[in-house]
Amino acid sequence: MKRIEELDAFLITDEELKETIEGLGWKSFISELKKGFEQSSSGQIAVPEKLLIDTGVSDMRCMPAYLPKYNPNYCGVKIVTTAPGNKKLGLPTVLGEYLLRDVETQQLVAIMQAEEMTAYRTGAATGIATEALSRTDCKTLGIIGTGKQAPYQAKAIMTVRPSIDRIKVFNITEQQARKFKKRYEPELGIDIAVVSLKEAVSSDIVTTVTTATEPFIFPELITSGMHLNGVGADSKAKIEFDPEVLKKARIFIDDLSQCMHSGEIYQGLKKGVVKEEDLIPLGDVLLGKAKGRISEDDITFFKSTGVAFEDLITAIMVFERLIQ
Repeated sequence: MKRIEELDAFLITDEELKETIEGLGWKSFISELKKGFEQSSSGQIAVPEKLLIDTGVSDMRCMPAYLPKYNPNYCGVKIVTTAPGNKKLGLPTVLGEYLLRDVETQQLVAIMQAEEMTAYRTGAATGIATEALSRTDCKTLGIIGTGKQAPYQAKAIMTVRPSIDRIKVFNITEQQARKFKKRYEPELGIDIAVVSLKEAVSSDIVTTVTTATEPFIFPELITSGMHLNGVGADSKAKIEFDPEVLKKARIFIDDLSQCMHSGEIYQGLKKGVVKEEDLIPLGDVLLGKAKGRISEDDITFFKSTGVAFEDLITAIMVFERLIQ
């Protein structure tokens, strides 16, 4: 952690953040992030809807947050960008920074690179939802899309569902899926199979992490007892599951205002497939204000858009551990 004298603030790199969270451990990290969902459903946070700027070739999101019950000393904002064309340039497709501030003085206390922050907190949020909503005897995990986010999803889900003994992966470019298998099979200590889309969806838990703009998972592929995590489609222009899938599922969301403008939920509301009252905040389930999975045959669907409180909690955890 390097101090920037001119700003009287610390610079925290992606690598330092990664080392800190790995040192803390996925189980502890997921447990900490769960507090944000609970406080969100209790109305104890100040988190406006993320501001999205779409340039046509990239996008930028600004995500401010303050969680006085979690920690009254800090507030912050993440600026994160997505630039799909960066792949061809050998650059990360997701870039960003987090600005952590002292609440009383509003002085900047830390600037954090936010690529790893986004990856970790997105994975942890899926872990929280999967633990709350999936069957406890799940054996197989299907991951659609093997880019940056895929291993974080796998680690988080395996943390909450250690019963999983096989991961089935599909990527539109098979070579990328094979690279994922080669790299992460030894690290995760689990059998990873490169399969067709249909076979990957034929899993107890299915997580999608793609940038698709057309749906590729349809109702006929969905069977009773499954848990689905829709992670990739976080804006109106993106979609992974056909909205008709939602007719078969109980729907859970990370944030109501954001989900109504993203992916499957936006299209489902527009087509009349989904009603706003069908959308159950995950925090309500964690607090016991709403029911999660009611039976073994339930199909549960979690829509993840990424909420600013996840970033703030991650930033505070990392900063305070490093200054110790």
